[in-house]
Amino acid sequence: MRKITTTFLAVGAAFMSCSLASAQALKLVSTYIDQGFNGDGISAPPGASTTIGPAVTITCPTGATCTVQADQFLQVGLGSTTGNELAAGFYLDVVGVPDGQIICSTPADGTYQVCSVSQSERNVAAGRHTVQIFVTSKYQSYVFNYNTNFRVYK
Repeated sequence: MRKITTTFLAVGAAFMSCSLASAQALKLVSTYIDQGFNGDGISAPPGASTTIGPAVTITCPTGATCTVQADQFLQVGLGSTTGNELAAGFYLDVVGVPDGQIICSTPADGTYQVCSVSQSERNVAAGRHTVQIFVTSKYQSYVFNYNTNFRVYK
């Protein structure tokens, strides 16, 4: 199982958590954008990991390992229960963080909210890989608009 290093950027939050690893200078190699609108919402049933959007094929350049970063922006809503935490993460070659990173709570009044998170995986082997985002909701939730910027660095 791969460890996903997470930087947490919740909308309206005044805190960040990140890996204790030291920062390193990286060169951007490529960017892949996955976005979509789901008019009726993608159902995220309680406790289940639900993939959002298609799997995206990325390429780490030959000759070295790379870092894959995923900046995720998700519009969630139609909640009816208070305390409905929503976690998000991404799969790299079908392996992810089982419970993801809690990024927000779906509003209980049936309205919408945009949640965001930035996550990365270091030391990814050269070659082709697939990436895909997922959410897990404590109670029933729905994902509408989403945008993910996958970036490959070396």
